[in-house]
Amino acid sequence: MKHIVDKLMLTGKTAMVTGGHSGIGRGISEALSQAGANLAIVGRREKLGLQVADEIAKTNQVKAMFIPMDITSGDDIQNAVNKTVEAFGGIDILVNCAGTVRHEAAEAITRESWRHVMDVNLEGLFFMSQAVGQVMIQQKKGNIINISSNSDQLVMTPQKQVSYNASKAGVDMVTKCLAYEWAKHNIRVNAVAPGYVATELLPETKDENGRLWKDIWQGMIPAGRMGTPEEIGAMVLYIASDMSPFLTGSVLLMDGGYSLT
Repeated sequence: MKHIVDKLMLTGKTAMVTGGHSGIGRGISEALSQAGANLAIVGRREKLGLQVADEIAKTNQVKAMFIPMDITSGDDIQNAVNKTVEAFGGIDILVNCAGTVRHEAAEAITRESWRHVMDVNLEGLFFMSQAVGQVMIQQKKGNIINISSNSDQLVMTPQKQVSYNASKAGVDMVTKCLAYEWAKHNIRVNAVAPGYVATELLPETKDENGRLWKDIWQGMIPAGRMGTPEEIGAMVLYIASDMSPFLTGSVLLMDGGYSLT
């Protein structure tokens, strides 16, 4: 019988991580590669992506590559999937982490702005999952992990972000539908819903009283702090590994108790 800790290891497996070169995505890439997975990091920031892939390969002694990709382009998605399969022979794990947000009052959102958020956060995620899912169906196995948000069910404050919140609620339902449809192919599909996570991407925006949004957010978290990319990476590793073979169709909340208030 395999020791329970050994079940966390991903040696010999291949993971694709969209947006895996910064923020939460970087934390996920680090966790999976430290467990032995070879990585295909995909995203738009080519210079940074190449640097991160090189650092991960050297530090964690795995194979890591960066593939430039626009998540809103079907051709780019298929090209990234093809290149990953060519390089590694298959895809065991997909983590959909690429995302965007626009803070806009509902009465001011344009169709273009709404469409952009949905194209990246929801449609891009679905069609990335579809392209990789087709590979996994042929393999008769696979593991897809979507990064949702605790704003999938909450109206956040003080920022206004209806398009982002709606897109993440959609991510949860896509997760559940794919889990149901693809269970017969031995493909698990789950999501992680983080709350506020301390990354370099946090805005320096202030409210009408001069308080930084991020200070307001932290004050609303019962745990007294924001999460870290490493903590989200650890949860993704658990879901990606053989520690969780009976877990599918779930949205796992990680927000330090923010949603309790």
